[in-house]
Amino acid sequence: MTLPIGLSKPRLRLVSTCAVVGASSLAVCAWSRCSKASQQNADRKIQLPAPAVDALAGALGEVAQILVLYPLDTVKVRCQASGETAAVVIRRLLKRGFNMALLKKLYAGAVGAAACAILVGAVHFASYEGSRKAILKWSTAGNGGASSKGSGGGGGGGGGSGRAGGASAEASAAGLGAGATAAAAGGAADAADAAAAAAAAAAAEARAEQDDRFRRAAATFGAAAFAALATALVESPVELFRHNAQAGLVQSNFMAEMAATVRREGPGGLYWGFLPHCFEAWPHDISELATYGFMRDFEATAMRPGSPHHAWMRGVGPQVWDLATGAASGAAAVLFSMPFDTVKTYLQTHGADLSGRGFLGSAALFVKTGRRIAARKGLSGLYVGVTPRLFQQVPSAMVCWWSIAAFKRWMEPYTLPDEADAPHHTGHHKAH
Repeated sequence: MTLPIGLSKPRLRLVSTCAVVGASSLAVCAWSRCSKASQQNADRKIQLPAPAVDALAGALGEVAQILVLYPLDTVKVRCQASGETAAVVIRRLLKRGFNMALLKKLYAGAVGAAACAILVGAVHFASYEGSRKAILKWSTAGNGGASSKGSGGGGGGGGGSGRAGGASAEASAAGLGAGATAAAAGGAADAADAAAAAAAAAAAEARAEQDDRFRRAAATFGAAAFAALATALVESPVELFRHNAQAGLVQSNFMAEMAATVRREGPGGLYWGFLPHCFEAWPHDISELATYGFMRDFEATAMRPGSPHHAWMRGVGPQVWDLATGAASGAAAVLFSMPFDTVKTYLQTHGADLSGRGFLGSAALFVKTGRRIAARKGLSGLYVGVTPRLFQQVPSAMVCWWSIAAFKRWMEPYTLPDEADAPHHTGHHKAH
């Protein structure tokens, strides 16, 4: 039977079969190419710039430390605001037992503090890491120029070696005996020159290593000072209203209190406690970040095979070193800045208005207040609340810096390589 299109049924079946097979083949090829393309896109990881990763790590660390040990910070603030010991404050808080009212007092301002901590932590760590890398890059560029000049001098030494080779050839042509004597003398001279060159190279390497340590220490302190100033600009308003909320002087929702202050007094009303904050925050942040930088530099040096600390440092896990770094940073920050923190909190919670006094006037009032506290209660009065602050700050710093290091390790495959970060990377351990 012939169909209207001019094909018989057997031929139509053959053509239909070929069409189905061809369409199936095309579909398989297209699916295969799409699968390969999607696999390639999956293998191509999204990478973020290092400053963005630093900002995210700092935000995570700051939020973690606030939420974990916030009640201890509340006890410390109440001690400083009332001038009482931690035992008295705790007994007053526990007067009615454990209930929701107690939790509200211990976590007064915690939600707003955690929200603001995202910005504070991002600025704190990113400004430190970014400025430190910039300082190291700038100082390395300067040292690079000096190194290139040194290499040019080495080239001149090579020219002298060529002239010595020509003199040796002429001596060899003068006679076998004289040539042998000259060769022996030349060999001894070469050995002496090689020993002198090795000694000079070792001395130069020692000087370079000492200069590098000084350069890194200067970069650490410079970056810590810059980060302290940058952090103070965003942290001062938050801490002012948070401390008043913890002390029970304003409503627990201090974010609403901040908004009301802006409506009533303008943005300047948020910063009337800026200078007292800086008087404490700068010593705290500089000592904390400098200790963190020195611990990381020590880790990098100790992990080198020739280091005397290499053997035991290899046995220290990266997480353990991260916790030790946090503990050392937190303890140094507390012990160095505690007197400043006591005076600052007293001024903030007793309504001392420093506006219009200027930096020198504010500094004079700050010193005067510290002297008054010391005269009334002795030097121990400047360390009121140091015990709860140590119990709060050291573990919270451990949580903060461990969280930062863990996040940066996890983000390493997704972080764009940064040349300036290579010497001071958070991961010198194998596990990093």
